[in-house]
Amino acid sequence: MLFPARIPSRLRPTVAAIFIVGLALENPIGHADDFSETVDAFTTKHCIECHDDRQEKGDFRIDSLSRDLTDPAIAIAWQDAIDLVEVGEMPPEDHPSASPNELKTFLLAVKTELARTAESSAPQSETRIRRLSHSAMDNTVGDLMGTRLRLSAGLPEDPELAGFDNMASTLGQSSEMMHLLQQNARRIASDATAGGDDPRADIDLDADQMTLGSRVARVDDTLILWSSKNRSNTTWPADFVAPRTGVYRIGLTGFQWDNRYHLDRQNQIAKPDRAQQKSFHKRLPEGRSRQVAIMALQAPIQNALGESTGGRRVGTLTIDDQPKQRWVECELEAGESFFVYATDCPRSQNTPWATIEGSDKVILGEQLHLSRLQIQGPLLPTWPPRFPEQLLDPSGQISNTGLKQFLTKAFRQPVEPEVFELYRQRFVESRHQGQSAQQSLSRLIEAVLCSPRFLYTVSPESPQDAWGIANRLSYFLWNSMPDEHLMRLAESGALIQPDVIADQTRRMLADPKADGFVIDFAGQWLGLRKVGDMLPDPGLYPEYDLVLEQSMRAESESLFREVLTKNLPVTDFLAPRFAMLNQRLAKHYGIDGVLGNEIRSVPVPADSPRGGLLGHASMLTTTSNGTRTSPVVRGVWVLENLLDSPPSPPPPDVEPIEPDVRGATTIREMLAKHRDVATCKECHRRIDPWGFGLENFDAVGAWRDRYGIDQRGKPVDATGKTPSGQTFDSVVQMRDQLLAQSDRFAEALASKLLSHAIGHPASIQERIEIEQIVQRNRNEGGRFADLIVLICQSESFRTH
Repeated sequence: MLFPARIPSRLRPTVAAIFIVGLALENPIGHADDFSETVDAFTTKHCIECHDDRQEKGDFRIDSLSRDLTDPAIAIAWQDAIDLVEVGEMPPEDHPSASPNELKTFLLAVKTELARTAESSAPQSETRIRRLSHSAMDNTVGDLMGTRLRLSAGLPEDPELAGFDNMASTLGQSSEMMHLLQQNARRIASDATAGGDDPRADIDLDADQMTLGSRVARVDDTLILWSSKNRSNTTWPADFVAPRTGVYRIGLTGFQWDNRYHLDRQNQIAKPDRAQQKSFHKRLPEGRSRQVAIMALQAPIQNALGESTGGRRVGTLTIDDQPKQRWVECELEAGESFFVYATDCPRSQNTPWATIEGSDKVILGEQLHLSRLQIQGPLLPTWPPRFPEQLLDPSGQISNTGLKQFLTKAFRQPVEPEVFELYRQRFVESRHQGQSAQQSLSRLIEAVLCSPRFLYTVSPESPQDAWGIANRLSYFLWNSMPDEHLMRLAESGALIQPDVIADQTRRMLADPKADGFVIDFAGQWLGLRKVGDMLPDPGLYPEYDLVLEQSMRAESESLFREVLTKNLPVTDFLAPRFAMLNQRLAKHYGIDGVLGNEIRSVPVPADSPRGGLLGHASMLTTTSNGTRTSPVVRGVWVLENLLDSPPSPPPPDVEPIEPDVRGATTIREMLAKHRDVATCKECHRRIDPWGFGLENFDAVGAWRDRYGIDQRGKPVDATGKTPSGQTFDSVVQMRDQLLAQSDRFAEALASKLLSHAIGHPASIQERIEIEQIVQRNRNEGGRFADLIVLICQSESFRTH
């Protein structure tokens, strides 16, 4: 096993264990039944002659090498041995070669045993190595290869710890996961080295060129989708088949329409030609958007689509009453096509033809009008791919300079000569086996993407570890690999200087790639990834739709982005004098004068409950259960996310509270019995006040003064008393109580930022430094971007 020199010796056994797991699974073949028997048979035939007590070539003896791989030193020796076998250096050319089947069986036996013992004996204590999260590995592949394909495709979700999915202790690696990673790496490598004709296309279809489902009418140059019964209100491009796996842009031109509103306004009467049978369907309010799904299906698509039709949703569009083009990016597999499906149309049995005042024929009711379908893709930055010309010389041989640059970028640190030679030999051996230059290069890239050096990051060893600092900065602020500028500073050693770290932090935050930090960190800190997981009951909250859901998430992301990019005070997360709104969200909040779909900063008065996180519908919806609010869940959210003081889990025998949607009994009354239980009282004393202060917001974040449908129930009581004895009468006063603890909030936020950066919850030692950081930040103005700079300069960030 070849280690970077910067990995300290005390950590090499730990690193060895995980590197072994990755290397053992780079090429999963199967499972060996008997490790010792297989190894003995192979080494006796091909190795003992040169590596026993008589010769011991290379200062290496195979006869006395233990089969107990739980010893890291023994495991490393075995890994070194199979590395030589795998690149073809052993057995040597002047000895009888092993058959392909012998090699396959031997390598599989050793790799499987290495993986098994490493996984079972890896130390459980805090470690300095961390696997890339799924989003980080996808971003890294994208920046390294210029591809939109995902290395994490099909992998199980990364587990969360302390609210984040990038904690080192939870980012494990299994043989099944490595098998999927290898499949994805092979696809990416093949895509990066492909030749042939350019597969990219720009297809533009009008209504006459689109295939129709049975409940679609073609009127002039427009398709009218009018019923979702049996998924028959569909249309699709008849002759389109994705030529290769990748990301495609799909554009629809059209609008949604309910002509009953306009007929009523004009006092026109439309008489249906025949009676209609419809399932229950709540009519959309005028001007509301309709949801349209893009469903992928193996081509060719049959004309008889129905409820049992397969397919997977790869994209969603919202189409309002404005006729215009809308785009969505979708991942399609090679050989797939797709159909367009209006998911929330009424389920009419027959075409709802009607006659207006005895003359004009119309389709009556809710409809989706489409006039144009565009397909662009697969989205590739260049064709042919850039990698062959970067890594191959004109004769089709590997370029030493190009390979070294590629490995340095991929592994995010300088590569030792032994590592470079290992990968160069992989290419050379493949060429000797008769593979083409492109095929050999594809195998090399696949191996790089499966390597632990690619899949793992190593924490900085000390404040003088410039490469470790470069990696930590890039994965914290960009959730991806360092760029060339950062690598040059690491190579020169300048990055260890605090003022250089500060300059780079500000540069990186100003880069468009920092939007990955906004989406990744804010999405986990504020729970934005969970928006839409539990849909509100449409019977109770008919105003909730996809546009509102997307606007909720965009509001919270935009506030985070605004405070970050403008370096506003940290307290603006709680009480800004503005709100990030668009027309849809402003209407939901009862705020006038906001037009258009674009989220923008809108001034709000000081006593407005909106603007800060406590008034965001994203949080207020995810802390409800779809039918009612929960002061307990909302109170826990405040404690965990704003004060970093999570309560203990509830006792297992606590009965859930049954919702009362009529509003005859308030939630405060229903919770009273829990507060009277001795085992619950203390926690509820901490939790409930913060939740009760938010009770004026319903389950979708709209304002209410009374409970129940149409606010006909009991009045909302939003009063509370904090554990410190401070009372409040409204959410605005509760917000003021939080502002009075602004240092506590800043420390909570700084703790979460640091934990997200270093990959483990902050320790006692790190919390002491966090307090010092927050005090310094407060003395310098308490601004958010400045706080991030101080965190990146901290000893905890640079060494832990």
